Amino acid sequence: MRISLRVAAAVCCASAASAHAANVTGSAVSHRLLTWLVFGLVIASTLLITWFASRSNRTAGDFYTAGGTIGPVKNGLAIAGDYLSAAAFLGASGLIALYGFDGTIYLVGFFAAFIPVLLFVAEPCRNLGRYTIGDVLVARNGFRATKAVSAISSVVVALAYMIPQIVGGAVIVRALVGIDYDVSVCGVGGLMLIYVACGGMKATTWVQVIKAVLLIGASFFLVVLAWLPFGFRVPAFMDAVVHSPLVQAHVASLVAAHDATGPTGEALGWRFLEPGLYLNKPLELFSLGLALVLGTAAMPHILMRLFTVKDAKAARQSVMWAMLGIGVCHLSIIVIGFAAAYFVGAPLIVSLDKGGNLAAPLLAQALTGGQGSVGGDLMLAFIAAVAFATIVAVVSGLTLAAASALAHDVYVGAIRQGRATDRQQVAAARVATLAVGAVAVAVSILERGQNVAQLVGLGYAVAASANLPALVLTLYWRRTTTQGVLVGIVGGTLAAIALVLVSPNMTYPSMVRDDALRQIAAVDAQLAATPPSAIEKVRQLTQRRAAAQAAADAIPADATSIVGLRAPLIGLRNPGIISIPVGFLLVVLVSLFTRDTTARKRWAELVVRRETGYGAISAVDH
Repeated sequence: MRISLRVAAAVCCASAASAHAANVTGSAVSHRLLTWLVFGLVIASTLLITWFASRSNRTAGDFYTAGGTIGPVKNGLAIAGDYLSAAAFLGASGLIALYGFDGTIYLVGFFAAFIPVLLFVAEPCRNLGRYTIGDVLVARNGFRATKAVSAISSVVVALAYMIPQIVGGAVIVRALVGIDYDVSVCGVGGLMLIYVACGGMKATTWVQVIKAVLLIGASFFLVVLAWLPFGFRVPAFMDAVVHSPLVQAHVASLVAAHDATGPTGEALGWRFLEPGLYLNKPLELFSLGLALVLGTAAMPHILMRLFTVKDAKAARQSVMWAMLGIGVCHLSIIVIGFAAAYFVGAPLIVSLDKGGNLAAPLLAQALTGGQGSVGGDLMLAFIAAVAFATIVAVVSGLTLAAASALAHDVYVGAIRQGRATDRQQVAAARVATLAVGAVAVAVSILERGQNVAQLVGLGYAVAASANLPALVLTLYWRRTTTQGVLVGIVGGTLAAIALVLVSPNMTYPSMVRDDALRQIAAVDAQLAATPPSAIEKVRQLTQRRAAAQAAADAIPADATSIVGLRAPLIGLRNPGIISIPVGFLLVVLVSLFTRDTTARKRWAELVVRRETGYGAISAVDH
């Protein structure tokens, strides 16, 4: 049994893979009014916070970084809220429910990604920057060119990460609540514009904090409910999972696809706790982990949060608190995934969403009364509201990061050369917010029914291949030049985009057509072996053949991908193992063969500011 969730999508937003409308075949909610009331309470509370926050936004610093007044605990929770996207709560729990141990690997990668941030990025960025990555890079590189180029890569990353969140979120909310796709997209877009344009960083921070608390609390509550029947004895719970007929039957269907003489009985249950059911290509897994761990250290919306605290010490503490919150949530999600496999079962999960992204909500419903009960629908409605808050919080952070790159780096930095009043900066930021939001919503609506998984891999690939080499080498390599940084950012971005366009993440119509033809041949063989008396089975097989024939007929024999390919040129879904070294090599090679007297002279000054933070604000203003 295959799922539409692709490896690249699972790097960031597993829910993006459910963007195919066909994947959602039903709704799990009976009491719709109850769901609407819970959603309304969550949205109303966040809007009230935004109204209060907007009253204190007077300067550009207030809008971008809340004036640097956010404490480390609150900022740590906000980072956790910014980072705990639908991938963690919905996607990873679904992967564990369907594939067992392999799903936990993603959670380990998500958590480990903050170690490079803590060791190499958090303190230097807070000491050197003010609002954006561009502020850090211009500490020793050319002002206007560096600002413009860094802004482009940051916007690419933000949009690539944002659109799958909106698309996948809209599909999931429609499945849980019944809200139309277009209405859901516009609702997410409208809320994020209100939070960012009106409330700025203060409102966005509070939304992310509330979301993090709700998500961690909901996850912990589900763990308690799942372990309660077993007396909170973990070995007894895991033993029940291993011996579950639902789990064993699902694993049998997975291994039968490539091993007709696979394990049976209890061995199938133990196979669920072993690696290889989903991630069975070591090179792909390594490339995925490389992009995830290194890409997080250069994600603009994560780095932007480091500028909201007063000093480097608070930035380090923020990362530690974020890791604590993320770690607790991830441990809970591991339990949720195995509990969903035991209490709900893969067949029901897949019947509502082939990507498995409804595993956690369905578990909440099953543990509190089941489908159709008030208790079950109330809990599912609460989980759905938390998922919706998750999407809105992450999208708001991304919008603010993209808007700050456009307004602060392009308009104020590259165009006005750093000379703009606070009023002009705030006005530019709000205009940029509207522009970014409009583009994201428009593209999300156009992508209805499409698989946008490649955008997720693209976002992390660009962050790790373009932003990270420029950032790390600017901070720690004396020979780095402005020319090297510019070529590295542009080249890393283009390399990541090009590799994604020729990877298996793209849709290849001819391969889809060939797959449909193979399905037709398989169904014909089954029909030939089925006696005419088995009327129901014949009917089902005939319907499957008709659907496959319709899919094949809809695609011309000579159809190609968006770049004119009939098949992928590379086998990697995530190109990080190629594009990341390319990004570093470009910065190094160009820096070795160019001279930048200004960058060389500023090195000693950068080291002092990197370690102490002395003079950082005046540095980024000129």
